[in-house]
Amino acid sequence: MVLKRYGVVLLSCVFLSASLHAAEEISPGVKGMSEEEFTAAKEVLTVKYVQIDKPYRMDVESLRGAFKDAKTVKVTLQKQDKAFPNGGGSVNSAEVKAIHDGIMIYFQISWKDPTKNARAIAVQEFRDAVALMFPLGVVDITPAEHFSPRMGDREKPVNIWHWKADWEADLLAKDELEDMQKRYPNMHDDFYLNPYSPYNYQELMTSVEHLSGGIAANNLLSQPERGRTVEDLNAEGFGTLTTQDHQDVNGCSKYKDGIWTVIMYRSLITKDHDDIQFVPGGKTYFNMAVWDGGQKDRNGQKSISVQWHPMVLERIGN
Repeated sequence: MVLKRYGVVLLSCVFLSASLHAAEEISPGVKGMSEEEFTAAKEVLTVKYVQIDKPYRMDVESLRGAFKDAKTVKVTLQKQDKAFPNGGGSVNSAEVKAIHDGIMIYFQISWKDPTKNARAIAVQEFRDAVALMFPLGVVDITPAEHFSPRMGDREKPVNIWHWKADWEADLLAKDELEDMQKRYPNMHDDFYLNPYSPYNYQELMTSVEHLSGGIAANNLLSQPERGRTVEDLNAEGFGTLTTQDHQDVNGCSKYKDGIWTVIMYRSLITKDHDDIQFVPGGKTYFNMAVWDGGQKDRNGQKSISVQWHPMVLERIGN
């Protein structure tokens, strides 16, 4: 009797569930994890040993000659299609070179971008950016030993270096911070339109605690005088991205003729147990992501590689 009475409804629910499942499976641009993602790419990035005369100022032009004999590895990129909200895909590939001098390691990343987006002050503005990711510890990535190339996984942490175009703009700006006055040069301060003397509000107007909550909370994104263009982070999967207490990575960039060239650098060895440690003669892996601010890329909306890429460091003196 129950089947007779509710059979049509139950059958309809089953059919709807199956339809939704099928739709989910074939939604364009959305993919599950595949064996390809647990298989490292074949091409190896060789981190060439080069004796470098440290330039007075670290910039792309000063370091360009040091990379002339380094091998280029082309990394294919695609839309981030796993974690919601999905996005990216406007950057199809990037080229990576790497060198070390026995003390420091340098990565040069280049990619095409028709617009330079180096400001993220207004709510409708988004920055260009690039990130390198490395597994922590000694790992061997194979289909039999899964290690997610997408932000790592639980108990399989990664170290991420995130260069941001607006941080570099901040570094070059007066007071090391581009603020609202840069974006809106004709803006007015409501306090000065108040009929009462502005001196009555001087304490409030200069109060970090009341008017600059990000700075008061020690938010790295809000801090003036960061002194760097790269954020040093860790993650163990989606939703776990965390800024390190100690920042060790820096970088420089150049945008010309529709091409970004970014160099990120750091000491081979640090005292931070949350950092990857690079050893001449050793090997590890890297992965990367690129954000196109002109296409409103931000957060998980980015162009990514879905494979780890092996890298080896030449021994000193090679």
